[in-house]
Amino acid sequence: MFLPVMTESPAKSPAFRLHLPVGFLGISALFFFWFLELFLHLPALLSARRKYRKALQAASRTEPWVACVSDNLDEVNGIALASRVQLRELRRHGHQAFLFGVAFRDRPPRREDPDQALILAPGRYSVDQVGYPQSEMVVLDLSAFIAFVLENPVDMIEFETFASPVMVLTLVASKIMGIRTLWHYRTDIVTYIEMYVKYKLGVVFLKLWIKGVTRSAGPVIVPSEASRKKVEAMGFAPGDIYKLPRGVDLSAFHPRLRDRNFWNERRVPNDGFLLLYVGRLSPEKNLGTLADAFREALKTRPDLRLIVVGDGPSRADFESRIQSTGRAHFTGFLEGENLAKAFASADLFVFPSLTETFGNSPVEAMASGLPCLVSDLGGPCESIVPNVCGEIFNHQEPNSLRDGILSLAGDPEKLERYRAAARIRAEEFTYENSARAFWNLYTSLWKTK
Repeated sequence: MFLPVMTESPAKSPAFRLHLPVGFLGISALFFFWFLELFLHLPALLSARRKYRKALQAASRTEPWVACVSDNLDEVNGIALASRVQLRELRRHGHQAFLFGVAFRDRPPRREDPDQALILAPGRYSVDQVGYPQSEMVVLDLSAFIAFVLENPVDMIEFETFASPVMVLTLVASKIMGIRTLWHYRTDIVTYIEMYVKYKLGVVFLKLWIKGVTRSAGPVIVPSEASRKKVEAMGFAPGDIYKLPRGVDLSAFHPRLRDRNFWNERRVPNDGFLLLYVGRLSPEKNLGTLADAFREALKTRPDLRLIVVGDGPSRADFESRIQSTGRAHFTGFLEGENLAKAFASADLFVFPSLTETFGNSPVEAMASGLPCLVSDLGGPCESIVPNVCGEIFNHQEPNSLRDGILSLAGDPEKLERYRAAARIRAEEFTYENSARAFWNLYTSLWKTK
C-alpha cells in the first residue's frame, strides 16, 4: 500500500501506465510524456515555490535536510543498494535524510523503512531500459515529488542517477522551486552510451544532453580519482568536485564464512583453484577478456575453475565462450549469506571491468579475505593496494590478465599474505565513515548557501 507523501491530496498510482519496448516509438513517447508532465504541473510548481520558501523561512534548523533522488531504486543494482544503506546510516545518526524514487510498473507505489523515509512514487509512462531488459526508464508522476517537497522541505537534493527521466524532471522542478542540488557520479554513463546506443547521431545527442544536464545540477561527488578525471573532462571546475569514500557491509562479508563445502553443495567440485567473478554480465564488464584469459590459463593450470555469480544480457555469449572447458560454473544471482560465503570460499577474485566508478564487488571480496586481480582502469585499482592485498593487470596487454591469474595461482604463500591484508584494507571502507563524510559535505554546502 502506498502511504501518501502529500499533505493535501494523496498521490495515487495511475489506473493504467503505458509501457513500451525500447525503440524509436518508445523513446519518442518517453520525451512526449516527459514534457507533458512538466507542462501540466507548471502552475503547481510555481505555487509550490512560494510554499517551499515559506516553509524554509519558518524552519529553525541546526543542520540541513537532504533528499537523494534516483531512477532505479525499485530493482536490485549497486546504486539502489548503496543508496538504501546510506539512507539507513544517516537516519540511524538522527539526520533528516530521505530517498525518493519511482515504483516500477509491476510494483505498487509505497513508502519503506527506515522511518518511512524511502518513497517510491507512482509513474506515468515507462519504457524498457537500453541494454537492461529487467529495468525501466520511467516518467514520474510529478505531483508526488511536489507533495514530497512540501511535506519535507529539504534544503538540498542529491541526484544518484543523472541525465535520466526521473533525475531531469525532478532537477527542473527543483530549479523552479529554488531547491539547491548536487549530483553523484556513480555510473560511467558516457561509456555505457557508447556501448549500447547503436546510432552515432544518438551518441552525440546523448553526450550533449548529459553535459548540459549535469552542468546545471551543481557540484558533483565522485568515488575515485578516475571518476574525478572523467568529470573534469566534462568541463567541471576542480573546486566543484568532491571525492568522498564509499562503504561496504564489513559484518556481512567476512573471512569467517570461508567453507569449501559451500561449493560442493552447489555441484562445483573442490578439486582445484577457484577463481570468482561477481557482477552483472553485460558488455561494460569486459567479460570477453576474462573468457580469453581463463581459456589460456587452463593450458598451463588445468585445475583452475571459474565461478561466475550474476546475470545479465551477456550471459549467453560469455557461457558459450567458456562452457566447453568444463571448468566454468554459473550460479546466477546470489544474495545475503550465500553471496558472502561465495566470496569467502574462493581463492582469487577476478574483475576485468574497465568502467567502474568505484566497484563494490572488489571491496566486498577483500572484506571476505579474498585477494583481488583487477584492471588498471576505473575505481577498483584505487581500492586495491598492489602487492599487498591484490594485483592489477594492464588492460592494454593481451596476456596480462592470464599472467596475473597464473602468477597468483602458483604462489600459495603470497595468496595467504594477501588474504590477511585484504581484510585489513577493506576495514577502511565502513558505512559509518562514508555517511559521516557525506553529511559533512552536506553541512558545509548548507552553511555556505
